[in-house]
Amino acid sequence: MSRVGSPLALDDIVHPVLPGSPAPHSTEHTHMRTANSASQQPIHDSDRSHMRNTVTDMLNDDKNSQLTPREKQLTDMVIRLTDAPTQDTDQLIRQADIIAALTFHRDLLQHQAEEQRLRWASERDGWVRMAEALIAQQSKHRTTNPEREDEMERLNASLESENKTLRQKVS
Repeated sequence: MSRVGSPLALDDIVHPVLPGSPAPHSTEHTHMRTANSASQQPIHDSDRSHMRNTVTDMLNDDKNSQLTPREKQLTDMVIRLTDAPTQDTDQLIRQADIIAALTFHRDLLQHQAEEQRLRWASERDGWVRMAEALIAQQSKHRTTNPEREDEMERLNASLESENKTLRQKVS
């Protein structure tokens, strides 16, 4: 079962129905199941109403009016216990199914989000590698292209000589 302070697990709420055991709604074995066994399974609404009807029939029956005080006390206890509002086990099972489906859906969405993050990270890494390759290729062309350097030096020399002639004309 669950530990103190931890949320309830699905197994804490729902108990599986074993193959070969009667269905929770079958009424033909219901009273036998509750009368003959001290099961830890929750009492179904049909079981509770059947027990209540049996006890009230016992009380109302003229033949059994000779109940001992202890029997009277037990019948009062059964009536009080079956009168208390309890959670419908069918509703609990439906809620557990919905919780399980929502948990599965949440896990699926988390998995998809993680896959999307990984895809974006790999795309980002690809763009970084491509940028590095382009920068390396561009720097490689600068250092390995001597014709371009020679052309730039000639252009620089011609601009310096033109600048020098213009200075002489101005002065």
